[in-house]
Amino acid sequence: MNPTRKRCLRTVLLETYMNGTRVLAYAMFAAAVILLLARSSMVHPQLRQIKVIVDFQQSETRNREAVQGSGSVIIRRGTVQPSGRIAAGNRETTVQRSTGIFTLVQDGGESILTVAARVPYDQIAFYRDYLTGAGYVARTVTFSDVGSSLKVSASILPGNQIRVRLTPRISYFSSDRSAGAIDVTEASTELVVPHGQSVSLGGSTTKMHEVTRHILGYGERSGASDTSLSLTATVQ
Repeated sequence: MNPTRKRCLRTVLLETYMNGTRVLAYAMFAAAVILLLARSSMVHPQLRQIKVIVDFQQSETRNREAVQGSGSVIIRRGTVQPSGRIAAGNRETTVQRSTGIFTLVQDGGESILTVAARVPYDQIAFYRDYLTGAGYVARTVTFSDVGSSLKVSASILPGNQIRVRLTPRISYFSSDRSAGAIDVTEASTELVVPHGQSVSLGGSTTKMHEVTRHILGYGERSGASDTSLSLTATVQ
């Protein structure tokens, strides 16, 4: 075999070896990627979502008293004699209202449940006094707008139960146009609820902090009428 032919054969063998090495390397890389994705899906399974609903049920009784009169004039042989009667009635009406707000939370995660983007002006003083008294903001800060919400944390527990934690969040704009959002952590309310079952808030099963009650409007509403709050958590 002449030298030229030997060199060509050596080149062909070298290229074949290098191509085979590349193919093997690509195959090993693809296998490593597939194994990594498989392990990632095992370590981080798809998270389930939890729907948290807060329901407000208000029953108000209204009394309506009415006085109705009727009369006539009787003429008897030149004399005029009035005649009349008065009837009093009492009507009682019960008005029931039901509203609800909800949010979706990933298992082990958090979400924000907005209650009021802007609270009425006469309620701003309550939040300002509480935050300044608790040391969250300086007493020199004057609020111009206040929003209220709840940070909802939820996680799935064994036995078809769900742990829910409600933390009041107060956002504000001050008179100098500075803004902030404060999580009132010491006012958090935590409860464990069965999947899909309604649990009373502020009743015998749970105790709500004053700020949470105020954000949900429980204090004002219960003073004028019978108001009940309930929470339902459902795994989606």
